[in-house]
This record gives sequence, C-alpha cells and structure tokens, in this order.
Amino acid sequence: MKRYVSMLGNYLLYVMVIILVICLYNIVIDPVLGWGQFGQGKNIPIQVFMVLVVTIALSAIVYAIKYRILKQTPVNFWSLSSFSPIKLSFSIHMITMGLAFTLLNAASMKLLLSYDLPTFNDFTEEYFASVPFVYIILSSVLTTALELILFIGIMFNEARKQVPVFWSILVIALIIAALQPGGIAMQLLGVALGFIYGSIYVRLPSIWSVLLIGIAFNISLFVMKKIGWLDSMANMSEFTLILLAAVMALYLIFSTLWYWRKPKEAA
Repeated sequence: MKRYVSMLGNYLLYVMVIILVICLYNIVIDPVLGWGQFGQGKNIPIQVFMVLVVTIALSAIVYAIKYRILKQTPVNFWSLSSFSPIKLSFSIHMITMGLAFTLLNAASMKLLLSYDLPTFNDFTEEYFASVPFVYIILSSVLTTALELILFIGIMFNEARKQVPVFWSILVIALIIAALQPGGIAMQLLGVALGFIYGSIYVRLPSIWSVLLIGIAFNISLFVMKKIGWLDSMANMSEFTLILLAAVMALYLIFSTLWYWRKPKEAA
C-alpha cells in the first residue's frame, strides 16, 4: 500500500505544480497581456508553451527539494526522460501511429459534430484560429515535446518506481485526460493516448518514441485543417466515419499490444 501512496503522491506533487503555474498565468500574466484565461482567447499555443516552460523549470526545483528532504541522491533531473536513440524501423512505426491517431481524432470530431456535439470541433477551430499557422506548426513540435517530457519523462518516471507499471500508466492517462480541453470526447481520447504513450515508453525507454507519436499526430492534424481535408470530412457518411475510426483504433491497439508483449529494449 505504501508504494501506491508514494506513486499517487508523486503524481499529486507535479499536478500541484501545473495548477500553480496555470493560476499564476491567470492572475499575473493574463492581466498584463490580455490574451484571456489559460486555454481560452488569443494565442493559445503560446499560452501553453509558456506554462509548460515554467512548469518544467519549477518541477526541477521541486525535484531537487524533494530528494534533499528524503536525503537521497537522485538521477539527474534533465536526464530523467532519456533521449537515447531508437531504431529507424521503430521511428517509422511511431510516426504511423501518430498519423493513425490523427485520423481517429478527426473522424471522432466530425462524427460528434454530426450528432450536434460541437465542443471538440469548436476547440480545434479556436486553437487553429488563435495564432498564425507557422506558430501552430512550431507549437506542434515544441509544445508537444515539452508536454511529453513533463507528463511521461518526468511525472511518469517519478511515479512508476516500485509499483506494477500498469497502475502508473492508468493514472498518467487519467491525468492527461483530465487536463485535455475540448470536452469529454477529447478527454476519452486523452485516456487512450496516455495508455499508448505509457505502454510504448516502458518498452522503448527513450522519450523519442512518444515524441514521434505526439508530434506526428499534432502536425498532421493541423496540416489537414490547413489544406481543407479536416473540414471535408464533415461530408463523409456516418458509416464511413465510424469505419475509419474503428480501423485506426484497431491499428493503435494492436501496435501498442505488440510493443507491450515484446521484450524491453535497451536504453
């Protein structure tokens, strides 16, 4: 029981840091810049980038203080995530998984829109319109990288010590989902994405594995929006959208299970 309390305590510690930084943004930065509360209004990608940079910097301080209190010598904070290279074949597979999640995401978005549930679609539109497209692409790389370093490289790595890895993956998936904007649909997809990230990362213990999935997902989604493919999916039949979502979901499930069953790669 003590190990599970420790896992939850580690997660709670870093979630509190995230909440603190978001509150500071809303109270201190928003009145100065006038962009709107965090996740709303103008320059949403830049808001997220700023919050993530400050959160990671503050997490490094919290990390040092925690281990000083525990009188332990920890792994260097900046090497927690592990940036060791992965095989080219794995890299290509990660990219295809990111593209599959894009299609699952897009099909789900348009299917919900057809049922007059526009929250998921509306947030994507607001995010896309909040900054120039070049900022969207930069955000898809830089912000996604920072997000995954924080959630997987730092929070997940700190929490999964001495507990069965499934429970650590479950909790980080729920945390990722809880912090997702765009309504319940995006949160459910966030749970799925959290399970994929955690399961892949424990078998390919390099942050590059999940970075490739996340960056490929975000870039391809907004490129689809830019060239009109995402909007054109609204013209697809309900059956086609369901079929597309199901096929992509199965590809992601089987890919994740394949890594889950294979031996852990050397870092």
